[in-house]
Amino acid sequence: MKRTQANSDDFKKLISARNDDIAPDGLRATVSDIISAVRKNGDAALCDFTKKFDNFDLTPQQIRLSENEIDIDCEDELIEALIQAAGNIRHYHEKQKRKEWFSEDETGAKLGEIIRPVKRAGLYVPAGTAPLVSTVLMTVIPAQVAGVEEICVVTPPDENGNVNPGILAACKICGVKEIYRLGSAWAIAALTFGTNSVKKVDVIAGPGNRYVTEAKRQLYGYVGIDLIAGPSESLIIADDSANLKWVAADILSQAEHAGSATFLVSDSPAVLDLIEDEINNLLETVLTADSLKKSVADNLTAVLVDSICDAAEVANRIAPEHLQIITKENDNILAKIRNAGAIFLGNYSPVPLGDFCAGPSHVLPTACAATFMSGLSTDTFIKRMGVINYSKESFNKINKTMQIIAEKEQLPAHKFTARVRNE
Repeated sequence: MKRTQANSDDFKKLISARNDDIAPDGLRATVSDIISAVRKNGDAALCDFTKKFDNFDLTPQQIRLSENEIDIDCEDELIEALIQAAGNIRHYHEKQKRKEWFSEDETGAKLGEIIRPVKRAGLYVPAGTAPLVSTVLMTVIPAQVAGVEEICVVTPPDENGNVNPGILAACKICGVKEIYRLGSAWAIAALTFGTNSVKKVDVIAGPGNRYVTEAKRQLYGYVGIDLIAGPSESLIIADDSANLKWVAADILSQAEHAGSATFLVSDSPAVLDLIEDEINNLLETVLTADSLKKSVADNLTAVLVDSICDAAEVANRIAPEHLQIITKENDNILAKIRNAGAIFLGNYSPVPLGDFCAGPSHVLPTACAATFMSGLSTDTFIKRMGVINYSKESFNKINKTMQIIAEKEQLPAHKFTARVRNE
């Protein structure tokens, strides 16, 4: 576990590194080439990339799963867990739904806002290093609550061309029947532009590796994009009131995501020492995977602060995807937090609770994007449209204002639309 101190030169370098270009030149070029190939060659490019990178000799006829492939049996225990999680997620997102509104001002002008969902959404479900079964629920359900008519799922196949049965079970629970065995940047390009086998969408949502994230970044504008949701991040603020064994377990739960960054912030060197001891013990006895040990060695950083309330500013500067606060000052620290994807309070709110079943979507901003972005929600799938309805009387009261502003902006035709209504 690497260590640093808040406001030290090392900490400033850490922050600077997180703010470096999220898309190195090589990555940008590779993804751009993939997008161009899919746009030009459609299904043929999708099959080529799947064979090259996923080791499966895909044909155009196999891109979309058949009804027989979708209709699979799954163990009852998983089905029950998915149904309970789906209920929590749906209940949470129902409370996010926006309401249309209309009002009339003192001049008689009527103003308002109407809400309309996009017609079609494409949802990316990772399955490379880990089959993220819960991502189906975390993306499909907010889209359904928002009112999206058509929802499709793209997810990478294994080397035998199979889609993970847990992902298929989650799709079945949600009623999704349009599923494509496609992964990485070429899946995002296919959803954006469409091919003979894949119908284009209006919005793409869902987490993914750096190729998926970069493809979404490059294609924003051709299609709606939820947010920058790349490799996982987690930051825990802990003082001596925290259960340190649980904190160690929580750190390792996030460190096992490929390429994840994990942070531990405390006002006590002794707390940091004890948590490090617990982590090392778990790595030797319970969670012994070499990949997890490497992730901790490479990507876990402890930050010492003068006061536990100073930890809020450290969190704001790091802007983590997941923020756990386990202290005697939870409410005071929470009041100072500006930048985080999702926040977990207390000893009994570990991040995996949010990953799987608590309610809020686990599709959250990473790579400092929490400074300006929110997590996936029903808003991802809707459009808000202003409605303006002026009467003759109310228009006459603002006519002169229109003309003055139009003249200052040197737009005579704009001014004429106001003037002609006086004649």
